[in-house]
Amino acid sequence: MIRKIFFILLAVIMLQNAAQAQQKTDQRTVTTRIADLLAQMPAKDAGLLKNNMNDISQLGEEGYITLITGLTAPGKGNNSLLEYAIGGFSGYVTQTGQENLRKMAVAAYCKALPKLTDPQNKSFIISQLELVGKDDAISCLQGFLADPLLADPAGRALVKINTVASKTTLLNALGKANGAAKLSIIEALGDSRFKDAAPAINALAASNDVNTTHVALYALAYIADPSSENVLAAAAEKSGYKYENTNATANYLIYATQLLENGNTALAEQIGKKLLSKTAADEHVSVRTAALKILVAANKEGNQQILLDAAGDKNAVYRAAALKFAVPYVTEASTGAWVKKLGQVDDEAKADIVYMLGESNAKGALPAILKLLKSKNQKVKLSAINAATNIGQEQVLGDLLQVMGKGDATDIAAVSGVIDRMKGNDIPAKVAAAIPAAKPEVQVALINILASRAANTQLNAIYTQMKSKNPQVQQAAYTALSAVVVNGNLPQLFTLLNENSGTQELAVQAAIIAAVNGPGDKTAQVEAVLQQMNTAPENKKLLYYKVLANLGSEQSLKAVSDGYASGNEQTQQAALEALSAWVDGNAAAALIKIARETKNPAFLNTAINGYLRAVKESTAPAEQKLLLLRNAMAVAQSPEQKNQILKATEQAKCFNAIVFAGKYLDDPALQQAAANAVMNITMAGEYNGELVKGLLNKTIAVITGGDSGYQKEGMRKYIAEMKAGAGFVSMFNGTDLTGWKGLVADPIKRSKMDAKTLATEQQKADAKAVDSWKVANGELQFASHGDNLVTAKKYGDFEMLVDWKIIDDKKGEGDAGIYLRGTPQVQIWDNARTKVGAQVGSGGLYNNQVNESKPLKVADNKLDEWNTFRILMKGDRVTVYLNGVLVTDNVILENYWDKNMAIFAEEQVELQAYGAPVAYRDLYIRELPRVKPFELTAQEKKEGYKVLFDGTNMHNWMGNTTDYVIEDGNIAIRPKPGKGSGGNLFTKEEFSDFVYRFEFQLTPGANNGLGIRAP
Repeated sequence: MIRKIFFILLAVIMLQNAAQAQQKTDQRTVTTRIADLLAQMPAKDAGLLKNNMNDISQLGEEGYITLITGLTAPGKGNNSLLEYAIGGFSGYVTQTGQENLRKMAVAAYCKALPKLTDPQNKSFIISQLELVGKDDAISCLQGFLADPLLADPAGRALVKINTVASKTTLLNALGKANGAAKLSIIEALGDSRFKDAAPAINALAASNDVNTTHVALYALAYIADPSSENVLAAAAEKSGYKYENTNATANYLIYATQLLENGNTALAEQIGKKLLSKTAADEHVSVRTAALKILVAANKEGNQQILLDAAGDKNAVYRAAALKFAVPYVTEASTGAWVKKLGQVDDEAKADIVYMLGESNAKGALPAILKLLKSKNQKVKLSAINAATNIGQEQVLGDLLQVMGKGDATDIAAVSGVIDRMKGNDIPAKVAAAIPAAKPEVQVALINILASRAANTQLNAIYTQMKSKNPQVQQAAYTALSAVVVNGNLPQLFTLLNENSGTQELAVQAAIIAAVNGPGDKTAQVEAVLQQMNTAPENKKLLYYKVLANLGSEQSLKAVSDGYASGNEQTQQAALEALSAWVDGNAAAALIKIARETKNPAFLNTAINGYLRAVKESTAPAEQKLLLLRNAMAVAQSPEQKNQILKATEQAKCFNAIVFAGKYLDDPALQQAAANAVMNITMAGEYNGELVKGLLNKTIAVITGGDSGYQKEGMRKYIAEMKAGAGFVSMFNGTDLTGWKGLVADPIKRSKMDAKTLATEQQKADAKAVDSWKVANGELQFASHGDNLVTAKKYGDFEMLVDWKIIDDKKGEGDAGIYLRGTPQVQIWDNARTKVGAQVGSGGLYNNQVNESKPLKVADNKLDEWNTFRILMKGDRVTVYLNGVLVTDNVILENYWDKNMAIFAEEQVELQAYGAPVAYRDLYIRELPRVKPFELTAQEKKEGYKVLFDGTNMHNWMGNTTDYVIEDGNIAIRPKPGKGSGGNLFTKEEFSDFVYRFEFQLTPGANNGLGIRAP
């Protein structure tokens, strides 16, 4: 719930859940109650929905009619909320225990219908009767059965009522209706399955009107009265048993199916036989197949001969359908007939029957199927291989292994496939036992089977074949290692690694990686690998780097990084390749260090590629990813590398990324990657302002490619739909101090200076600023002496973006900050300064004494690395994101200069100078709409009132100022589920006798109160 409180006068304390309000008679008019009800829709949860439905029921029948008649004709209003309310109530009244409300709804709908003039709205209300109507709705619906526009919804409602009375009403209306209304009634009678309607509709089926015939045949098919058989049969014959506009043949088949469902198997069987006899041509195969299905279903106990005959049919489609129908009917008793059939058909049919027997799991057919493993027809043999496996599973493994031994590549592949899916605990052992005596190509297949089943128990069989004299067998064994080893095999694998070389060495390395990637103690595995690496021959040590890369951990990372730092070129290359393939994003720092320091172009390229991969794998927020990508751009040399970075920038979807990519729109070699980045990042979010609009227009001008036309159109549409407002604007032009000035005293002291004094002091401060603050490489750099640099403009509510970094001067005194509205400060400092509490991280409101001053978590990057703040200042509240991580959450910023004053409504932004070198770049600000502070009238002042809350700050309040927040000039509380009521808010000042005036708004179900002279 949301509770909004507007304070204008003397005060008290606010207490949630103070007391239950006494229930009063609702004095609102029906119109007001309906308006209030619709304002709460759609409901946000089930509880509110139930409240809404109760509110509708409290309107009563007449009130509900008033609500319904509020529906407007299309184009004259939006009915969505009314339709939501009406549809919801219809569903609500059908629930158990709501019969009285259901009757009320039926009465209301029937009385409202004559009051509505638009057919669409009438149709909607009639559809509600489909949900709630019983026999009590029939008389109401009856009147619409002659209406060409409303007969259809009325007919459907009567079908849903589904009583003798509703069906009789439809039948009585049939003779009086014409045109579209008549068609709707015929269809409704069919959907009702009303057999009394069959005679009348039988006559209509012969109509000269195609639409009438079509609907009549449909209705007769679903009514399924025996008297209609001749009518439907004649229509199907007239159509040539083809699908045409009356759908006669399809309806005849539906008719037979309905007869089956109704238990009239004799007539259904008669129809099936008739259709089979008249649809022998291939062009009728679909009808013939459907007829066979009916015939089979009508003779469940005696359909085998029908199916056996169909199984030998020359039409492959018909034969396949027959065998599909046969699957559930094959029994132990009938299996012999199917086996006999195998000897009577050609190989095509034989293969199909064998497949069917396999799907039926016909165990009695297994001996015959096993004989077909020797068939010279490849299709029959392959079908037998699959069927034998389905039926026999592990029982037929020996037979299948014989097929492999004597077969060609196709046989070997087929048998390998079925063994892979075969069930049985002893399969790996039997496969392994067959390897030694098998021919080489079979040995390879069997080894691959052990690999696919991860048969660690048969590892020795793999080891044995690693010594095979056949190169293909040997290579298959080495390749299989990684699929069958587990952590416990590491000692043998370490030995193998030392014994092998070339591709076999790499296969063992892959096996070690697979083993450590499985279950096990990762710390113990790292230690084991490091120990082995330290004792391995020099030419083998490098192979362990990639293993460590797959294990991860700080210990592994240090070992590989140290190897790069101290090794020769070969060692460095192996270490770099490992770092580039690191299992997570934790190698990014090591990779960018290498990229910054290496003189080897190949190493630089590998390092950048690995770094980009690490950034992609990272779970860091978009803002942090962008900082990492900018590190890569700073060292990239080739257009290929820079284009990769710009493409990766699309992962970092934030405003700063748009600006960063936009800087490369004028570079021909990077233009397209930059354009795509600007486009994709911008259009994935909601941005506005001239800066973004300018970059999009520039992108439109330069982007090329096959989809560029659509892309340009999309960007133009985005620009056209941008919200009004300046958006983010630059605070720093990257070249000089335009828009900035030196600091003169504090806001309170400045306010007391006359214009001449202030101008003189400003001149002095500006001279100091020019000496203390330098612009270099697009950065604002503080030279370790001087005072704060401040904006020439004052700001109220705003969102600010700024990159910053502390430059490590080795003195260990890194400290800075950003003053908001001239007030300290969003803290920046070196986390290593634990003696002053800097270990808590940057981004907190350092000078707060009452409200929270420390950040929620540490999110700083290291010294000499860039960080980025996103700062939101609204009212007296500050929210700070550091590198995309929330570190200060809507905390009141206290007035450092005078604790008895609220924070200034408007003042300058300041970059703090604190004696340590610091740099800033990419400063942007977006001014936010501000609430005009509430002011008393002259009369209110005269009467002695004073303002306790002016809509901009909560300086006069204490207590739970965390959960009570300012929204659009109102104090609001949003209790969180499971977190209690939200606590109390108190005035700082105490009062005895008083007059207190305020405005409030409660959401449904809210419960709030005021504490008077609370202790």
